[in-house]
Amino acid sequence: MGAHETQFVATVVELLPNVTFRLELEVNRAQVIGHAAGATQANFVRLRLNDKVLVELASHDKTRGRIVKVL
Repeated sequence: MGAHETQFVATVVELLPNVTFRLELEVNRAQVIGHAAGATQANFVRLRLNDKVLVELASHDKTRGRIVKVL
């Protein structure tokens, strides 16, 4: 959405209710909450523990993001 969003590779570490996931970023091992967005949600991609994903963090809240691609 905004020009200041950043993308990182992350690993799914916990499955949460309402199709949200706890993700651990590979860059600094920080944990963020992410939800499936776009093609990931429309095509019903099932995520499991230890799956690698590409997560996009918003500029206003670095603890939340959306999963844009499964790697």
